[in-house]
Amino acid sequence: MKKAFFFTLVLLGSALLLASGNAPALGKDILLQGMIHNQLNVLDGDTDEIVATIETRGKKVTNFTWDPKDLDKVYTITDWGQQIEQLDLAGKKVVRTFRLGGGGVKVRALDIELNPANPNLLYAISLRQRWLSDEIVDMPPAVLVFDLTTEKIVKEIEIPRGCTNIFFGYDGTEFYLTGRDVYVYDPTTGKQVNFLGLAHPTVTGVDPQISLNIWRLHDQSGMAMVLVGSLATANNLPYQGYYTIDLKKKSTEGSMNLVTDIGPLYNQFSAVVSPDRKFYYMVLNKVEKRDFATNRLLATADVDKSYYSIQISSDGKKVYLGGGGDSILVYDTETMKLLKKLDTQGDAVLTHFRVQKR
Repeated sequence: MKKAFFFTLVLLGSALLLASGNAPALGKDILLQGMIHNQLNVLDGDTDEIVATIETRGKKVTNFTWDPKDLDKVYTITDWGQQIEQLDLAGKKVVRTFRLGGGGVKVRALDIELNPANPNLLYAISLRQRWLSDEIVDMPPAVLVFDLTTEKIVKEIEIPRGCTNIFFGYDGTEFYLTGRDVYVYDPTTGKQVNFLGLAHPTVTGVDPQISLNIWRLHDQSGMAMVLVGSLATANNLPYQGYYTIDLKKKSTEGSMNLVTDIGPLYNQFSAVVSPDRKFYYMVLNKVEKRDFATNRLLATADVDKSYYSIQISSDGKKVYLGGGGDSILVYDTETMKLLKKLDTQGDAVLTHFRVQKR
């Protein structure tokens, strides 16, 4: 009886292993890292090792996103912004490619996101130019809306210049465009419905802000944080701050918050909020841990070079530094000690780096 039971367990285990197809297990983290030269790396969040590499058809894997209802379905910008590729993480392959532009119009996508309420619609912040026989004419930038079933553009939403990133509220009723300011749009009507002034302050007594909008660092907390800097007109001194977007709220419920002064301006590039929203971490030439409620500096850690992107594990126990060339650093958030340095093949500067919770 025992032998029969053991044999049944072996068969069941073998069946589960075959069904998994080496796909990442549920209940764990994987990290996705874009590389300049035709590849997307997949890292295991337990071992912090590269477990798969997917070759893309175009160079420079910049921003990417995934279907919230099918985490293996990843969409990424490649070929220096001129195309979007759909990847299958489980199959480790490219499924299809959307070439941007046509009809004499050149298009470069800066950022993409799926509507959580309708993942069949992909929204791309795009720069556009019309190439005529005797001149090149700049067109207004736009958010191009792709229907992934028909593979056609179903809507073009003209937007202000200078927008670089798109964030969707988690209920899918609004999306945010970040740039010199923050613009909020209704995805159904394509109309702007709200605004947060940064370069053009809407709050009395706030000086114009300069912001660094490169990546979306909100996956584990639902709270996007973007660093800003400014020059105080009162004393002519530079100072650093940030703004946050709570993607679990609507803009009419106070989802956007600007904090203009956490200290003198110094070199930090990006920041991420912990899953419990008690802390946030910043990076460029060092790592900082701060209290989210008070902005008090709690700890720092040295780095071996500049890192432009920082991510956090779903349990909040580790932060990952990327975007600094060919290496990833892993730190313990409690001790702020370096746990691991992972060397990767190729260059990941200014490419995306995200943690996906399975």
